[in-house]
Amino acid sequence: MKAFAWHREALERLMGRRSRLPHALLVTGRAGIGKVAFARELARSLLCESPIDLLACGECPSCHWFGQSNHPDYREIVPEAAEEGDAEAGEADGGKEQGKKSLVIKIDQVRAIRDFVALTTHRAGHRAIVLHPAEALQPAAANALLKTLEEPPPATIIVLVSDRPARLLATIRSRCERVQLRAPARREALEWLAAEGAAEPEASLALAGGAPLLAAGLAAPEEREWRRKVVAELSRPDGAHPIAFATGLDRATLERTIFVMQTWVHDLVRIKVAGEPRHHVDAAAALRAKARRARLERLLALDRELLEARRLAAHPLNARLAGEHLMMAYNRATLG
Repeated sequence: MKAFAWHREALERLMGRRSRLPHALLVTGRAGIGKVAFARELARSLLCESPIDLLACGECPSCHWFGQSNHPDYREIVPEAAEEGDAEAGEADGGKEQGKKSLVIKIDQVRAIRDFVALTTHRAGHRAIVLHPAEALQPAAANALLKTLEEPPPATIIVLVSDRPARLLATIRSRCERVQLRAPARREALEWLAAEGAAEPEASLALAGGAPLLAAGLAAPEEREWRRKVVAELSRPDGAHPIAFATGLDRATLERTIFVMQTWVHDLVRIKVAGEPRHHVDAAAALRAKARRARLERLLALDRELLEARRLAAHPLNARLAGEHLMMAYNRATLG
């Protein structure tokens, strides 16, 4: 996957410093804007043997190896659960079930980096490592990575990608040059979604808060159908029906529910404070009706509770009981 057009300028700025790049970069920005694609394209361009206008040519042996995912001088470190897909795009799938695969980056994976960098580069050029999401590093793995960053190997660049850099060790952040990526302008994002054939692009982009990759995932039929179900429950004038709604919830649908509830609560807070929803713009009337009885302090408390629930949803728990609890908390916040 190539970097997206809205990040080309940032990529060209970095590649203009090709011979002076630091040994480690920390690529940050909100989820769903293409950070992983940016990091991969940076690595591909660094490894390219015949760059065109600073970026990868797409034709040399190095580019062909990279395209086939078997470049000898490139490694990508991700949690086991993300190995079959894209960790960043995975946030756009509403939390589809990952089975029992690990959701963290383990110390053995980081130790493998040291073995990799001890080898001579295949083409006597650069060596590149992309690690994402960096906040998934286990504590022991983070400490092992720190040691590598403190003793950087020659001709090697390590690119960390993170939505939540504050969760990284301060010592890791301090040893990386930060690259903050932006989300595209709304028009640019809508044009990209239209080209991708996304359904209901405006509603999906609003729900995603302007993040196009997240919006593309939310535009999938099963995601739109689940969102309609949750919104219908949250819109009930007499309050949600926690037990009936939560029956049959599993981890995947719980994560989807939490996401919709978070964005819905954010819109309720915005209506109470500023008057206009941001995410569920097509449900503005229902939101305003619920906001009239909602109490701001309870909405803010519910928002904190949903944030914690989202963090815990990736771990084994009783999805039905968790869903019931969150819907009951929602009723307490919105029924006056």
